[in-house]
Amino acid sequence: MLDDDPALEIVGITAFEERVHRAVLASPGITLQELLLRSGESAGRIQSALAKLRAKGLVTRVTGRSPRWTATNPGTALRSLARGVLNDLERLADTADALEVAFQTIGQDPEEAGHFEVLAGPEQLTRWYVRLQQEAEHEVLIFDRPPYVLDYRNPLQDARLRDGVRYRTIYAPEAFQHAGALDQLDDMLESGEQARVLPGLPFKMVLIDRRQAIMPLHLDPPLTRSVLIRGSTMVVALVELFERLWREAVPMYPRPADAPGAPEPADEPGQGEDQQLAELSVEDRRLLALLAAGLKDDAIARQLGMSPRSLRRRLRPLMDALRAETRFQAGAEAHRRGLV
Repeated sequence: MLDDDPALEIVGITAFEERVHRAVLASPGITLQELLLRSGESAGRIQSALAKLRAKGLVTRVTGRSPRWTATNPGTALRSLARGVLNDLERLADTADALEVAFQTIGQDPEEAGHFEVLAGPEQLTRWYVRLQQEAEHEVLIFDRPPYVLDYRNPLQDARLRDGVRYRTIYAPEAFQHAGALDQLDDMLESGEQARVLPGLPFKMVLIDRRQAIMPLHLDPPLTRSVLIRGSTMVVALVELFERLWREAVPMYPRPADAPGAPEPADEPGQGEDQQLAELSVEDRRLLALLAAGLKDDAIARQLGMSPRSLRRRLRPLMDALRAETRFQAGAEAHRRGLV
């Protein structure tokens, strides 16, 4: 194998994992045993590196009596990983801008800086969360990600939507890990919520009419203090952050009323890739949106009510139509084309 080269560490690949990748790249169809003989490393370390490279979309396993490993197109895979890093850095910069505004605001005249109030404990948080939604006249903006102090389902949202209050929520992929989460999202979408999904959501937050906000001081569940912000330039910064992340997030669509389950994809002879993509069902768009949002196969299968094996069978023609070698690439390409 080649000497250590840390070039890929920026996308989370160690020098050793890069050496394994280069070995697979140089020998398509290489077996684990051959990698062991060439490297002199332990089987556990090689297997761990292959699993990491596979998760990153750089290698794929060809099943058979003796599983073999081959590299995917490294240019495509690495560019996808690089875009992910750039998105993370942009979100970090956005968060830094919001926090800088908060830093500059604190220490100004209280009348100009607005009102900050620490909410100690879940009871006080719940009381203000309910009160602010009841006071909302136009819009509620939400960052939704675990851990949760309050119930996952918002009991006020349906009534406030009927009152004409607009709800827009950006969910972290982790919000859909528990059973029934996607069904709950369907109910909220049918009631009128607009929802998108974005990996790496920086924190939890609710914004009311662009004038008031609640956000936690930290994300550790035992420490449940939050801060209520009113009439502050901090709220302006948080609104700007929300809008930037909203543009980046992947839209979620409600399941059609006549399709309670996930239908098998059509398989019409002679159907071209472009036609197949043009005729995507809402369920296929939902599946691709979940991929683009970063959910793992097991979580997607659980939310769509199918086995991981059925999910893989359903994904294969979609990935072929999108000319994607990995699930991440399929989701990213679907997002790029405006299919989700």
